[in-house]
Amino acid sequence: MAYKLLPAEQQEDWLFYRLDSESEKRCGAIGYLRADFGGDGQEFWTTWVDLQTGLKTPDFQNEFQDVIDSLRNDGAKPPFASRANLQSYCAENAACPLTGNAVGFAIRTLNHTYTFRCAPRRGDYDIYCFAFDNRFLLPELAGKHELPFDCVSTLPSTGEVIYIMQGEAVYQAWSKSSADPAINRQMVDGQNQKMGVSRQQEAAMLAGATQGWDTPGAKPWNYDQDGNPRQPSPQKPKNKEDR
Repeated sequence: MAYKLLPAEQQEDWLFYRLDSESEKRCGAIGYLRADFGGDGQEFWTTWVDLQTGLKTPDFQNEFQDVIDSLRNDGAKPPFASRANLQSYCAENAACPLTGNAVGFAIRTLNHTYTFRCAPRRGDYDIYCFAFDNRFLLPELAGKHELPFDCVSTLPSTGEVIYIMQGEAVYQAWSKSSADPAINRQMVDGQNQKMGVSRQQEAAMLAGATQGWDTPGAKPWNYDQDGNPRQPSPQKPKNKEDR
C-alpha cells in the first residue's frame, strides 16, 4: 500500500515533540523514529525509541514498516529516498510550520496516527516520526479524556445502577435500576450514549466516586475503549538529545 504525507493540523503541533509521560499515556504514544540522510544526503540512518511497549504490537510494527518503506520507495520521487527529495517535497506541499524551520506532516490509518517533523538539512536529524495508537489519541483529540459532569454506572458488587456527579464523594441509587445486572448494563450503556459519555469516562467516574477523584483510576486515559484498566508500560528516561 502506498502512503502519502498530508499537511498536519496547526492545532495539533504538540504531537510532533516529546511529551511528559502522563501526556504520552493520554495520547497513546507508542514511540518515535529519528532518521538522518547522512553526510551525502543519500543514506537513511534510523533510531527507534520506545515510549509505551504495551502498545507496540506486531500489527503496529508491520504497518509502521510499510509506511516507512512506502515513503522511501513509492512514486517517482519518494520523499524519504534522500535529503534532496524531502527538501523538494516540503517546498512543494503545504505543511504545518513548526519551530526550528521544521514542517509537519501526518498519516492516519485505521488504527494508528503518524506525525512527521521534517527539517531536511545536514548536521541534524532530518526526520522525527511519532507514532500513536488511535484508541487513545482520537478520544484525547475529541476531548473524551476529560471527566463529564455526570453519568450513570453499575456497582461491581451488586450490578445495580447508580448516578455519579463529578467531584462528589458519594453516588446515588438510580430509580430505574432493575434486579437484573445484564438489563442494568444495557440501560447504563444507552443512557451514557445519550449523554455522550464513553466507557472510559464512565470507568473513571466510578473510580472517582468510590476510590477518590485524585487517584489514577479517575483518569479516563487509564482505560481502554471498553472501560478496562490499561496495563502499565515501563517508561524509559528521556535522552538529552530528545526534543
